[in-house]
Amino acid sequence: MRPLSLVLALSLAAGAAAQQALVCPPAPGGRACDAFHFHIALYRPDTKQFVEVTGVNQFATQNACDRARDAQLAANAKVVEALRAVKQQLEPNQYGPCHCDQTLDKTSPMYLTDAQRVQQLRMVEDVRLRVRERMLDNRITSDSEAMRALYTPLPSTPQLGAPRVVTLPQTATAQIATSADDLRSTATIDSVKPAIAALDLPLVELEAPAAPATPATSTIEVAAPQPATETQPVAQPTPATQTAPSTQAAPTQTPAQPQTPAAQAPQSAPVTETTVTPEPPVTPTVDAAPEPSPDLQATADRFITYETERIQNVLKASQAIDDENLKGKIFDAAMQRIQLLSNLRLLIEGSGVRSRLAAAARAADDEAARLALVTKLFGDDIAPHWAPHDASDVVFDVDPAIAAAPERALRDTTGHFSAQQKRRALYLVLAQTQPAEDQRLWLTSVVEEFLQ
Repeated sequence: MRPLSLVLALSLAAGAAAQQALVCPPAPGGRACDAFHFHIALYRPDTKQFVEVTGVNQFATQNACDRARDAQLAANAKVVEALRAVKQQLEPNQYGPCHCDQTLDKTSPMYLTDAQRVQQLRMVEDVRLRVRERMLDNRITSDSEAMRALYTPLPSTPQLGAPRVVTLPQTATAQIATSADDLRSTATIDSVKPAIAALDLPLVELEAPAAPATPATSTIEVAAPQPATETQPVAQPTPATQTAPSTQAAPTQTPAQPQTPAAQAPQSAPVTETTVTPEPPVTPTVDAAPEPSPDLQATADRFITYETERIQNVLKASQAIDDENLKGKIFDAAMQRIQLLSNLRLLIEGSGVRSRLAAAARAADDEAARLALVTKLFGDDIAPHWAPHDASDVVFDVDPAIAAAPERALRDTTGHFSAQQKRRALYLVLAQTQPAEDQRLWLTSVVEEFLQ
């Protein structure tokens, strides 16, 4: 009996030592406790060892910590009992007493950083998944009480350091009673005298109401005095009356009436109408950009339309790629190509009919001519990326010195950048920017130089 009692005493002493080890050292100087927690020694069924975690729980009061510890202890006992019922050995977890949490004090040896806390949470989840796997292997269903006990959450208790949100009290809205006796009639009194203006205008006789003038033009009538009767001599017959007999012509003749002074006036001023159109207001004129000729528009449309369909086919082919990262790079490269083609259209239409760019775009009527044109513009190694055999070939790397400031590399005159690097910089300028009119003139001169 002595060896058995000795073994039992040693095991009890080891358990007591393990229980005493699951605490933080006391705070120096009797510092006030801001939060409470308890240590957990988790049993790993894969290694059959205990691992200690100290930063997976935290409570504001001692009582809340004790309630959470008791709930975790009871839940773990259900899991151990369920596994032992199917003849599976599982040591119960060891839970230390609730005490002051020293993992928040940076001067304490138990201090934990955020990364260390995340690592401990991952360890707890890993142990839980391994226990769950063993329970499922032994036909313990996922809706059983033991399986639910394995995932018992900690009681939610706000920490002392967390912000407190207090709900506003519900105030009852009182109805406003309006009595008819309290109502009084009101009148608005304006003490400011109205402004009155009086004009003394003389009366003028008007023979007839003047016609209203149109908004665009004004009509001035110049009237000349008219005779009271016909001014043509009565004795002069018309061609129709000359063929008639004299017996019929005599009754139609009337004696000449004496002419009034108005009839004696000269008839050189008939009634005329003169239309005076007011001059439009003078507005400053702005020199607009000249319209591109139809020949340049047709040349640009033929070249740009073909290349736009090419890049759209690349986008369609990229839909079959499973790698989302590569698909995003292909989409960005395609959007840059579309922006480049839009700017290249403006350069072709504004370069002039006899320019090298217009002539090269006009001559690019087959695949070889098109690739030769883009090679002269954007470098010798652009051809496999411009007309890719695979959708991923549209993506290419650029020298970081050029990608950081492509326009500065294109304007460089010190010889620091080679001609091929400047051509690649031209590609980035057209693909990533929207040049203004003065910049398009400069880019046209650069393109003409590259096409020599």
